[in-house]
Amino acid sequence: MNVNGIGATGYMAAGKAMVRQDQNGTQRFDREMISQTPPSFVRKVCTKEELMQSVDKQVQSNQSKKMSVSDMIKATCIEGTRARFRFAGEDKIYSFDEYIKELDKRSKNNV
Repeated sequence: MNVNGIGATGYMAAGKAMVRQDQNGTQRFDREMISQTPPSFVRKVCTKEELMQSVDKQVQSNQSKKMSVSDMIKATCIEGTRARFRFAGEDKIYSFDEYIKELDKRSKNNV
């Protein structure tokens, strides 16, 4: 029996992977039919733990490059310390120093 291009086995080809159609009509990839060899651009296949360790190592190696909040705002704001700042949804306008102090205060309260 052939229903909508799906053979009697419930499988149809989708490139190298096989798509399986369940009784209720949902389609799923059959993981056992997918090639076990990684693509050519993959240098190393990692487990979740290895990937997390790699990310943690990269973050730790970049800690010396970490900027303070005030330095980040100075670097990204064209007006620099002369700019006026406001928190979203609020009317009060802050100077640069007031904004940094309020931002630090709010950040500490949210931790």
